[in-house]
Amino acid sequence: MIKDSTLQASHGYTQDFKSNNEVKCDSMTFNHIDATPCDANNIARPCCSSTIETHMKRQGALQSFPLRQELNSRTGNAHPAMKTEKLKHSHEAIGQSQRHPRRGKELDIYPHKHHLKSKITSLKTAKTLKSDVINEEGARIIVFPEYGLYGLGWSRQTIAPYLEYIPDPNEQQWNPCEKPYLYNSTEVQNILSCMAQQSSIFVVANMGACNPCNKSDPKCPADSQYQYSANVVYGPNGDFLARYFKYNLYVEEKHFDKPVTVDLITFETPFGRFGTFSSLDILYHDPAITLINKMNITNIAFPTAWVDELPLLSAIEFHSSFAMGMHTNFLVANLHLPNAGYHGSGLYWTWETTLGAAYYYNDSLTSKGSLVVDTLTPSVLQSHSIKEQQSRSSSINRRQDLSETLEATINGDRYTAIVLQSSYGLLNVCQHDLCCILEYEGGFSTKELYVFGAFDGMHIKEERFYLQACVLIQCANNSKDSCGSPSKKSSSYMSKMVLKGNFTSKYAFPEVLTSQDGIPGLVTQGWGYDVETLIIEVGSGGGPLSISLLSRDYSRDK
Repeated sequence: MIKDSTLQASHGYTQDFKSNNEVKCDSMTFNHIDATPCDANNIARPCCSSTIETHMKRQGALQSFPLRQELNSRTGNAHPAMKTEKLKHSHEAIGQSQRHPRRGKELDIYPHKHHLKSKITSLKTAKTLKSDVINEEGARIIVFPEYGLYGLGWSRQTIAPYLEYIPDPNEQQWNPCEKPYLYNSTEVQNILSCMAQQSSIFVVANMGACNPCNKSDPKCPADSQYQYSANVVYGPNGDFLARYFKYNLYVEEKHFDKPVTVDLITFETPFGRFGTFSSLDILYHDPAITLINKMNITNIAFPTAWVDELPLLSAIEFHSSFAMGMHTNFLVANLHLPNAGYHGSGLYWTWETTLGAAYYYNDSLTSKGSLVVDTLTPSVLQSHSIKEQQSRSSSINRRQDLSETLEATINGDRYTAIVLQSSYGLLNVCQHDLCCILEYEGGFSTKELYVFGAFDGMHIKEERFYLQACVLIQCANNSKDSCGSPSKKSSSYMSKMVLKGNFTSKYAFPEVLTSQDGIPGLVTQGWGYDVETLIIEVGSGGGPLSISLLSRDYSRDK
């Protein structure tokens, strides 16, 4: 077991670009070296159309990089066991309210208008972390959330001044903490590198990148720069190790460009080899599946801005199911903005056929982030996770009483479903080529309604992907019309259960979400997943909210 440092941060950081080269963060002082003017013809000093430095000089203001999130450091592994944790950063919200396109809700965003207050909370540095926590917990890697530095609510033009040129670490070795002058306007990268160096920890963060392009490039945007959502990785000595440009963008991320080719990014640590991608990437074949199945990556650092969407796409629910289905250690750092639906971070891993998890889930509007620490052990790809399976449609009983079925809209998809009528039974429900079987035994409150459903088709709500799913869910109330609406409380229980389907793909992700003291939670004991079958043997550990198998047939996405 490797013993290292756990981190905790609590104070703000500000930088005055109009003053001298000193940057003060509580008791710690960093010296910045002025960058010489950028040169569009010199790759070491590229010019983005708008840089932090030129923007702030033009505005005569103080630059800021607000943290509005649940910072999550997690453990990956492969060889010695290691520790990781989720960080909570306090913040000062000085901004405005704006509707996020995915939620339609009011949320606070960080200021990016020139006339707003110029001095606001910014990125924390390593020296604000409490030494007693560092010495006690022993974390080796920390993961920051997607949009954790900038917040939400951007256009292509408004985010441009906050972006930095991020070089390819495969082309030149670089330590931004020790040599910030090698590239122009890389203040954020300097701070992250120094954080890693001074805490002797691997740092994975998400930030915005701007890479200049020439008009001879037919795909070069009108503003002469590509803008990317980027994951960056720094080693314990501050070295810049890896850069990933997000490949699968949300429909509202018009301020970022999609790379022409997908990045398959890995980095080495003393405790295993890691891959990294972010947010929506988890739903598609590349880069996620290629990294795991073809490059044998079993540790993933995953910054995300994930909207918690019950009943099937809650953050802790789906992210843990991905870890379970792919047999990986999954280090998830999510934004913590409950008023906008963003919350749920955790450490997820598998042990043989069972789930391991240390997570934080709190949707209270007044809730803050929380520290999560746990120890993970090496993960090995199981044979059935990479073995092609044959369709088993011939082995499943396709008979069903059509008069007892109903349609239920679950996370935007129209399921064919059947109501559970007793405390035990063997149910079969089909849609198109998919048939699902449920054998169960439990105790169900007469005040609660459950349905068992199947979906086989294209998910088209916001993002498009082909989905097959066998699901047992609790309805929001006793009305069949409420089946598919979120539910968080249950007084029922599931004693035993077997759930399976004749999926056309080998990629199936098992979910078990229950009500624990009225709060959705994961179950890590009493159930397992093996050969595309979910089995509950000794109870579900709380009132069942959703017990499901979600299968992705990536070949049918187009």
